[in-house]
Amino acid sequence: MTIQTSSLTPKLLDNGVIRQAFPVLQEVTYLNVGTYGLMPAPALESFQALQAEFESRGVASNGGFGRQTEATRKRIAEMIGGSSDEIAFTRNATDGINLVLAGIDWQPGDEVITTTEEHEATNHPLTYLRQMKGIGVKMVEVSPRPEEMLARLEAVVSPRTRLVTMSYITCETGTRLPARAISDWAASRSILSLFDGAQASGAFSVNVQEMGCDFYASNGHKWLGGPKGSGFFWGKRDRLSDLYLAHVGAGSLERVDIPNGVAVAPATGHRFEFGTRAWALSAGLGCSLDWLESIGWANVYGHIAALSDYLKASILARPWLKLITPLAFEDSSGLTSFIIEGKNAQAISNACRERHRIYLRVIPHYNAIRVSTAHFNNPEDIDRLMAAVEQVKNE
Repeated sequence: MTIQTSSLTPKLLDNGVIRQAFPVLQEVTYLNVGTYGLMPAPALESFQALQAEFESRGVASNGGFGRQTEATRKRIAEMIGGSSDEIAFTRNATDGINLVLAGIDWQPGDEVITTTEEHEATNHPLTYLRQMKGIGVKMVEVSPRPEEMLARLEAVVSPRTRLVTMSYITCETGTRLPARAISDWAASRSILSLFDGAQASGAFSVNVQEMGCDFYASNGHKWLGGPKGSGFFWGKRDRLSDLYLAHVGAGSLERVDIPNGVAVAPATGHRFEFGTRAWALSAGLGCSLDWLESIGWANVYGHIAALSDYLKASILARPWLKLITPLAFEDSSGLTSFIIEGKNAQAISNACRERHRIYLRVIPHYNAIRVSTAHFNNPEDIDRLMAAVEQVKNE
């Protein structure tokens, strides 16, 4: 694919081929990959071919989905700076979070530290653990600044703290947390660290070694444009065996001696994969990676950052809008949230969708609108959004 850049900024892609891969963009302005991404047409075609072969031929198929799955595992590992044997395929980031939360031998009174801006993927299982296991949950406000986050952690940590679990990019304000500082702080106190990468993978370069965390959970269906139901989990090799297995089945054990009651799980990510699986989903994620790599990750990330900057400048130029996402891209990502002073965000979002076919996400916690600036979006999408919001606001 030939890549061109916009005259607006050299980091913005200006290539009709990219948008042509998403036919729905001819009908709507799609600014919500932070909820559900869009699969590019060439990747979708390849994915559906793999899926059709598997579903129609079963064991008589040529096994392309299996080879593609393992190739995808390797590419994900390379993409996030891990090793392929540290990767487990899941259905979404929630699965990966639960692998950790269900894999720790919790005792009543044990504690977890999280933030006030977590998705239900973290909040719900933690609430369940509070009820079933009697653990304590401490919440801290978010900040992109290491010194502020560490001070807040210090204020709530206790001898019973066993895990810090947070979003790398928060789903509400799109704040990028200082993962390295948090992970180092946790490690120095023998506390495990888990980061939810649902809004990070595919939006900017992620390296789990640089993050320093013990575990990282993410999905394929948002910024990576993969099939819905695709996700992955990464864990440090020396930490994977520390987690109990909530589910065990065919494929998840390295050695089994049924008469003698011996069950040995591998010390790799395969320990979390069991039973009959939808192999084509993992292979399909690889199809999306093929397409994104044809653009070039640097181009994808650069575009997302540049368009995020354009959106923030557009918000700041309107005094009746209040930006609640950190201004610098290094402190945020492709998610940008803003408040429309004196207006109900849900009503504004509904009007934008129904009258202007603009698809957004509402953050009830802040009465805010959240916008995702994906690699297929352009400045015209942002201009259209601003015009629609202003029109609806004035009615």
